[in-house]
Amino acid sequence: MSRPMNFGIRTLLFALASALLCIAFPLSPAHLAAQEPAEEAEAGSPARGSLVEDRAARKLLEAGDARLDAEETDKAVEIWKSVIERYPRSKHRFEASLRLGNFYLDRERAYDRARPYFESVAAEENRDEAQRAEATLKLGICYYHARNYGKCFQIMRDVIEDYPVSPQVNEAYYYIGLGHFQLGHYSRAISALEKVGTTLSSDTEAGEKLEAGKRLFLKIEDADLAVLEPDQPIKVLCKTTSGDEETADCFPVGRNVRLVLGSIGSRLGSPVPGNGTLEVRGGDRVNVTYVDEHTADKKLKVPVLKDVLVVGTANAAITDGAYAETVNGVVLGKSVNIRLSDADRDTSPQSDTLKVLVEVYRRKTEVEIEEELVKLAQTQPAVPAEKPADDLPEDAAALEVPKLKLIDSLEITLNEVIPAVVVSERPTVSSSTDPAAPAQPTVDQKTDSAIHSGLFHGSVPLLKAEQVVAGNDTLEAAPQDIVRITYLDESHSRDGIRQVQAEAACLEGSIGGVRVTKTEISDQELKIQTQLKTADALTQIGNRYKEFGLKDKATEKYNQALTMCDEIAIDARKLGGSLLEQTYVQLWNIYFAMDKLDLAAAMCQRLQTEFPESGFVDDALLQLAEVARTQGELQRAIGIFSRLVSMQTSTLRGEAQFGVALCYDDMSAKAEPAAAAQLQDRAFQEYKKVYDEFPDSGRVGEAVAKMANYYYIQKDYARAVDTFETVLASQPDAKFLDVILFNYGRCLYRMERKAEARQRFDQLISEFPESPLAADAKKISDALVKSGF
Repeated sequence: MSRPMNFGIRTLLFALASALLCIAFPLSPAHLAAQEPAEEAEAGSPARGSLVEDRAARKLLEAGDARLDAEETDKAVEIWKSVIERYPRSKHRFEASLRLGNFYLDRERAYDRARPYFESVAAEENRDEAQRAEATLKLGICYYHARNYGKCFQIMRDVIEDYPVSPQVNEAYYYIGLGHFQLGHYSRAISALEKVGTTLSSDTEAGEKLEAGKRLFLKIEDADLAVLEPDQPIKVLCKTTSGDEETADCFPVGRNVRLVLGSIGSRLGSPVPGNGTLEVRGGDRVNVTYVDEHTADKKLKVPVLKDVLVVGTANAAITDGAYAETVNGVVLGKSVNIRLSDADRDTSPQSDTLKVLVEVYRRKTEVEIEEELVKLAQTQPAVPAEKPADDLPEDAAALEVPKLKLIDSLEITLNEVIPAVVVSERPTVSSSTDPAAPAQPTVDQKTDSAIHSGLFHGSVPLLKAEQVVAGNDTLEAAPQDIVRITYLDESHSRDGIRQVQAEAACLEGSIGGVRVTKTEISDQELKIQTQLKTADALTQIGNRYKEFGLKDKATEKYNQALTMCDEIAIDARKLGGSLLEQTYVQLWNIYFAMDKLDLAAAMCQRLQTEFPESGFVDDALLQLAEVARTQGELQRAIGIFSRLVSMQTSTLRGEAQFGVALCYDDMSAKAEPAAAAQLQDRAFQEYKKVYDEFPDSGRVGEAVAKMANYYYIQKDYARAVDTFETVLASQPDAKFLDVILFNYGRCLYRMERKAEARQRFDQLISEFPESPLAADAKKISDALVKSGF
């Protein structure tokens, strides 16, 4: 019998997935209340910066953003770093660190350089919870790309636990799934990836929303479902208020589980019941019904209902005359062409309309800005001399005025249009050039004249004039003015009203096509940097081929990357500095990926010798030690691992300590019985150091599992069971969980707790069906069942 069904998370839960993130969660009032003025700083920590410092820091941030927009990346990085150096007490130092971390992560792929910036933002002294959540997630992403999956798992679990209602939770589950996939833990990868898009805000009053054109994900939890076979579906009925009706299949996530998951696609369109896709339109609600066959109060076939609102997140752009390409400038004397996508404004079969505000702004002169500042200062109340600056409201101290003034404005109407489509015998996707527009099916205009695109076009003439003529249907502007499009999106995946804007500069003349006249890169340093990034990309492609077992393809890409690095090595040595360092690092990565361990070790040695202060030295030492251990040089490996453990500033000390323990473990396996016992004791102590001294290491779960195995060998089953329970409770992403469950069951069996032992063997079979231990676990479980356990 199942428990009573309700609308909580434990009964029927729907998550609406759009790419990785489907629901954005606002901070709760408690979180907002936590963002109060800083208290007295503790000794040794920076005090809260003054409002004057905050204002100056914010201006520097904006200057760096402007440089980045102009593709002056080096200057932008320099300005952001100056914010941290010049204003170490300002709250904007965290924003600067976040920008620097994102730059090194997304643009440079320099994960080691990005990590310190994210760590500073994620620190407790930062009172902005949204920033801390984002920085913690990005820190985990850095470890993922660096293939330190243990540390990645730990940080992503921190995101899920510390920021449960943040949008970063979905991405955390996503990277946990990807990490397990890379490690070959497919069951755990599936388990994590299934949770992407299934988190809910603690505020459920707003209800769930479905982004039109995206998938509707369904999750049902019911005790009755534990009897289902893995391929036995549960039918869920989905009805839209516009008339469509579809049935979605939900499948169990494993054996003997009470949870089923399913999904169904959606698109804008006229209702076609029974075609496997929900046709929706703006304002629709999707009513989902699951029938609970048996409830705890002995009722039969009780329907459980859920209601989902259809929304669309708007996107606006100023485009060329074909409404195809986004432009950053509009020519005076031509038209301003506007493209806007908003799925929930498609409310009828006809061409729907919506209104947008088009405005022209002009930069104020320095005289105008000074005059406004004087007037603003005169309106400010007098401040007592004894009142500290930190107690002033920010707007009272900033005395800032807008840099732009409104010249002309006009509200225009956009009409819904049919995007370009290709009529085919099989379903295809619309060739609309708007990436934000909902995906559209192929429509044969002979049989369906309805317009369901959510894509709106319109234009307004833009005339060259210094003086504005009021009341006409055109816009007047001068060169260097700015045209701004503003649209209020009232219904979208978040709460409240969202303001959507797009801007373009006013230009004279005409905008012609761009023609490439020279493709050779003359700057030698830039050429080397370009080739290094190309070599890195080839190496990453080779790694993907290698993971899927395509060794010949992988070797081909590695050889291409190696050839490119060999070509630039001579020039890089002439230039020296960071370019030569990066070349060594890239060569070492290529050799390591090709399993040419001797060459990888030689390159590590060269890097350490020529660049002893390099940030890559600890990575090089770790890989050098791994090479020595792989080749059986265990004493040498222990020496290198120990050297890395002693590097107090390294973030890889826990990894190195685990490596020391592994070496002693390997030595015990090859030693005579008398010596093997002593080496096992030493390995146990080294594993215990990982647990005691490096609790933040991604290797803690594995270390504790090794300690439990030691207890099992010593027949100390009670302590082994306690240790196994610690691993399962606190390290859900630890390696070899199948081995842990198997040994856990064996310990329980030895302790005559056979019913509990069978539960652990069944858990192994359910969660790790691909494990080589699953067959043995099945035999033991079946035998226990026959024995009455």
